[in-house]
This record gives sequence, C-alpha cells and structure tokens, in this order.
Amino acid sequence: MPILSAQELKQAKDLIFQQGRLLERKLYEYVFESGDQRACLKALAAYQNADGGFGNGIEPDVLCPDSTPIGAESALFVLDMLDYHGADLMAPLLDWLEANQSESGAIHYPPPSLTQYPHQPWWNKPDEDRVLVIAGILSDWRHERSNFFAKVRRFYEQSEGEDTFSFYSYPRFVYLARCQKDASDQQTFNAMLQHLPSVLKKNAEHFPLFSRYWYHLKDFVEPAVLDQAAEAVATAIREDGGIIRLYPDLPWWQPIFTLDSLMLLKRWLYL
Repeated sequence: MPILSAQELKQAKDLIFQQGRLLERKLYEYVFESGDQRACLKALAAYQNADGGFGNGIEPDVLCPDSTPIGAESALFVLDMLDYHGADLMAPLLDWLEANQSESGAIHYPPPSLTQYPHQPWWNKPDEDRVLVIAGILSDWRHERSNFFAKVRRFYEQSEGEDTFSFYSYPRFVYLARCQKDASDQQTFNAMLQHLPSVLKKNAEHFPLFSRYWYHLKDFVEPAVLDQAAEAVATAIREDGGIIRLYPDLPWWQPIFTLDSLMLLKRWLYL
C-alpha cells in the first residue's frame, strides 16, 4: 500500500511546480505521470556546457556557468533517475572528466569564475573527494574509460581514509560499493559498513537513504531499515507538500529535496 495518499502527492506536486525549476517539473512528470524522457533530457542539457561538463546552477548553491565536479554529480543523479545510459550526454561528460582530471586523479575545483557569481561560502574550498562518487556512479564505464578510472584509483590509494564518518563521507562509501578491486577493498568496505547505521542515525533528519547522496547504499541495509526510512520520509511531508525544511535560508532546495525523496520512494515501490 502506498505510504502517501493521492492528495498528499498532489500537494507535493503543487509545491514542486510552484517553487521548482523546469528540470524538477519535467522529472516529476516523467516519474509520476508517464512524462517524456526526452523533455527531461532537454531540460538537463540546458546545464551542460560545450566542454561536456555541467554547471550553470544545476547545483543551485554554485551559480557560476563553468563546469564543476558537483555539477557532474548532480547531472548523474538526474540521469540515474531517468534510467538513461545513452552516449549523447554521457560521452561528452566523460570527455570533460578526463580532460580536467589531474595526474593525482582529482578534478580541479573551484573554477576561476566561482567568485564572480553567487555561491555559498562552503563551496570556496577544494572538493577532491567528489571524483570518488563520480567514479562509483560511472562504474559501468570502467572498461571504456580505463584511464580515468586508473587515475581515480591512484587518488583513492593516496588519500587518507577516515576514522569517523559524517553525512558528507558518502563519496568513499559509493566508490568502494561500486569499484572494489580486490579482497583488501572488500575488507575495507565491510569495516566501513559497520559505521553505516551510526551515520544514518546521526543524520536521520536528512533522510539519507532517500537522498541523492546516500541512496547508493540502499542495498547494504536490511529491508526493515529501508522500510523505517521510507516511513520517516512520509511522515516528514508537511501540509504544504514539502519535506521538512532543513535549510530555511536556502529555500530553493525545498522542491529539489522533496522531489528526490519522492522519486526514490517511487523507485523502491513505496509509492
């Protein structure tokens, strides 16, 4: 039985259409109303630059037009929700990733134009671990883009692991979930998984398993844990149709995070 009523879903749709971007509106139509995938891809392509990367505010806290690693991750989440694996968007993005990857395996950030455009202050600093989650999401391309993945591996091996894990530790989790190379990787990942329940509990207000960040770990929790997480999301949908607002000073995230959770509820048959 769906955990949201038709009326609750209608309220969420109203919020997404009133406050969301064209991208969110087209995604809602695709996932919940048999909308056109091509319309979603067209809306997404508006954020893609001639160099193949993504910028232009696809991550709404980084409004510079230049392509960025977080722009790439944001686009890959959308493509995953669309079950899209075509080369029209993917090949140029992979070209950009390879062209902008250093010998260390990282991708340079921030871009030179960052400070010329509105952005949140936490995006001023380097963002090297982003390449790990990108590689994890793109793991099916390991053979076609072996040079990119070899450099990511170099970055992973030379970077320091974490003793404690936070909400933003997900890149290393996703990388090892998708790109394990040997028994040592499996052992490291299994040890990290011991900390996953604590991460989920400490960050429960972010609904991690139904967010664009931690949903990749869905298959590594017990079904009952996922059921409880789904119920928590449903309970958090307010009368205005939006999920509980975690960032009142960043209202543009409200329709985005609401839609993210709804799409994942739908994907995993809770709606």
